[in-house]
Amino acid sequence: MQGLMDVANFAKKHGVTMVVEPTPADSNLIETADDALLLREQTGLSNVKVMFDTFHALYRNEVPSDYAYRMGEYLHHVHISDHDRLPPGQGRGDFPSLLKALKDIHYDGYLSMEVGFHTRQSEPDWYARTSIEYLKAKLAELD
Repeated sequence: MQGLMDVANFAKKHGVTMVVEPTPADSNLIETADDALLLREQTGLSNVKVMFDTFHALYRNEVPSDYAYRMGEYLHHVHISDHDRLPPGQGRGDFPSLLKALKDIHYDGYLSMEVGFHTRQSEPDWYARTSIEYLKAKLAELD
């Protein structure tokens, strides 16, 4: 905790926001939205926010839209990928519900893709094009 507070205090002096991300597929330190929110709260610092990666929510068989609603005003960044780091819409993730939830909470940050690095055989252009086309179509349906 002290390490995060030291870094966050330094970052705050420079106008930088820190985020806490639950990563249950990679570690057992911060596994859930509630874990990330608790750590953010315990710092007591306004520049410490939360983020999530849909891959990690799906890893835990949780619902990504629940993360958006739970993190609400403290949500600062989102990583998007389907299970196995597939492009959104190519697996079992419910991305229309996630995008609706992000709209409902007035999220105006970035949706950053983390796709295709589960295999050395991936085709980066296909992953990027497929991800962007899918999300643009789903976002258009919300308008």
